[in-house]
This record gives sequence, C-alpha cells and structure tokens, in this order.
Amino acid sequence: MNLKEDYHIHTNYNDHSAPNLTVKNIIKEAERKGLELIALTEHVRKNSEWIPQYLNEISEYKRKSKLKVVTGFEAKIISDGNIDCRDDIARDYFIIASFHTKYYEKSIWINDLKKAIENKYINVIGHLAPESSFHFDTKEIVEINAKYRRPPENWIKAFIKMGVKFHLGSDAHSLDEIGNYESIMKLIKLIKNNFNMLK
Repeated sequence: MNLKEDYHIHTNYNDHSAPNLTVKNIIKEAERKGLELIALTEHVRKNSEWIPQYLNEISEYKRKSKLKVVTGFEAKIISDGNIDCRDDIARDYFIIASFHTKYYEKSIWINDLKKAIENKYINVIGHLAPESSFHFDTKEIVEINAKYRRPPENWIKAFIKMGVKFHLGSDAHSLDEIGNYESIMKLIKLIKNNFNMLK
C-alpha cells in the first residue's frame, strides 16, 4: 500500500459525483496533492454509452501528465458472480468489482462473491461489507476503501494470514476526496503492524 496512490476515483460521467470532477481536474488535483498513481474507475454497465468518450478523455489528459494514470471501471457484481460490464471492456481495462445490491440470502452472496473472485477479468474486489461466514481464499487484491471504511478489522486480519494483497482506494466522488485516507488510517496502521509482525 502506498499513500501516494489512489486506485478508486470516480468522475463526472455518473449522476452523483461533483460536476467539477472532470478527468482534467482529477489529474490536476492528484498532481497538486503529490500523488504518484491514480486509477479512474467510473461506474459502468453493459449498456453504458459514454465509454468511448471517457476513454478518449483519459487518453488525452494522461499523455500530458507525469502522473501514472490507470484507466478503469467499477463494475457491479450481479447474479451468479458475473459483472455488469462488457467482456471486451473488462478484458482490456482495470476492473474493480463491487456489490451495490443488498443481499438477503447469505449463501447467494457468498456464492456470487466466490465466482467473482474466480473471474479472470476482475483485478480488485471493492468495498467489501461484512458477512459473518466469510470463509474462502482469494488471490485478488482487496481494496481498503476510504468512503465506506471497509473491510472491517477482523477481515483484514484474516486476509493478512491468507497472504492477500491490499491497495488503497478513496472512492472519490469529489476533488477533495482524492487521495484522502484520514478515515482509514486505523486500518492502514493495522495492516502495516501485522505485516511487520510477520516479517
């Protein structure tokens, strides 16, 4: 984990982010804050029509910056562990897979999560929420999410024992949230302390 990296930033290509959260402004703000790497990960669906414009805009501004800019998407995990994203997009870009639907059957949730973890196109599992019977192995990177302050501490300890890798994501929906990890410093310290104990 690197405090100068932010792997989960949204843009104004959705209807609930700040209007000034443009690709240009995001890169400018990340540079101002001294970040070294950012991932733009807008919410996507299989029928999203704005994808070409989004990709072109990122391509245009990342060429002008010394900042490392990763082009990506956040895709909703849907029934049977698939994601709401076209395969050609998932194959070629950085993908965060997240639950955005409330599950009432724990067994269905666990099954869908296991299948999502097995999905070769998914790079990261985003903002995991608690489930008491969380018992499976994952080789995916797990996001430490500043917006939702997830995963919980007991999960993080279990992940560390399993050798899971972590990275940081602000889940920014406004410019001031980019690279802001104040809300999860306790989780970051927990990870660092536990890794130091394993050395």
